[in-house]
Amino acid sequence: MTRVASFFHHLLLRFAGADFLAPALRPLGRGLLAIFTLHRFTDPEYGVVGHDAAALRDHLAYLRRHRYRLLSLTDVLKLIEEGDSDSRTPAVAFTVDDGYAGFARIAAPIFAEYDCPVTLFVPTGFLDGRLWLWWDRIAYLFSNTRCSSVLFGLGSERRSYPWSTPWDRDVVRRNVADLLEGVDAPEREAAIADLSEQLEVELPAKPPPASAPISWDDVRRTAKLGVTFGPHSVTHPILPLATDEVCNWEIQESFRRLRQETDASVPVFCYPAGKAGRREFEAARRAGLRAAVTSTPGYALPHGAGDPSSLHRFALPRFSCPHDRSHFVTTVAGVVNLKWTVQRWRGGSLTTRVCA
Repeated sequence: MTRVASFFHHLLLRFAGADFLAPALRPLGRGLLAIFTLHRFTDPEYGVVGHDAAALRDHLAYLRRHRYRLLSLTDVLKLIEEGDSDSRTPAVAFTVDDGYAGFARIAAPIFAEYDCPVTLFVPTGFLDGRLWLWWDRIAYLFSNTRCSSVLFGLGSERRSYPWSTPWDRDVVRRNVADLLEGVDAPEREAAIADLSEQLEVELPAKPPPASAPISWDDVRRTAKLGVTFGPHSVTHPILPLATDEVCNWEIQESFRRLRQETDASVPVFCYPAGKAGRREFEAARRAGLRAAVTSTPGYALPHGAGDPSSLHRFALPRFSCPHDRSHFVTTVAGVVNLKWTVQRWRGGSLTTRVCA
């Protein structure tokens, strides 16, 4: 990026969230659909750090003030399958992953306050009390240990990870979690058991309140506020690392179990950690789902995805929802798409990051 381009980029970010610029920015988003994903929400009572409730309100208020289309995933399916009759107006959809209890207490009432549809993707085994999410178990082990080092590695590659401060310990925890995201579920479970032994911390059968799932009763209660729910597997494995049998079962069973508990389910799957390939796309289609979302950033344009034989609808991209208004606005208004287009034009390609 040249110095001049960098100057204008920072200038735009500084003022992008200003209301007076909205009429000028909004046309850039014509024909674009931005699907956002969120996870945790800040909850001081339980020490949870995540998306701030005030920032979420600010985002939704901005969208309402400037007449963006707020779509449910049911609306998105219709748009994909039947085409967009209002492509001149930018569209936005919100999703929340993992099904933590804080969603019902904090986020669901805010989405309802602004009459904004939202879909919560839930790992059904988590809600059934069969497990708690693996990264939360790792966090619990490191937060409660009195040890000052751990021997860790994958396969024969093991080394000592020491720490002397809580900050250092958290760095080790993040490194361990990053490594374990890249292995299959059996190897990860064995590693967590080894960590539990080394760190001399016993994992409770149920997660503590900060890591607890939304209850099925709260699923049904928040459905009355307009929330819909999508399957997010049973045990939250990294599906491309699973066997064919496990992959098929995780997708099919989570969809079956969700429909058993609520009438507010949508036939859209969310791949754990957003990771999937052609095998997972085809498995989702065989399970009777009509679409699926990834964690690849991009605009979910429906062009070509309406073909029933197409797998594009099973790889819908999503943006991680920015915390600040300026970055949020540049995404919903299509400025990000313009930036990508310019970058590709300069690189000799005019393709854009969309589902097409």
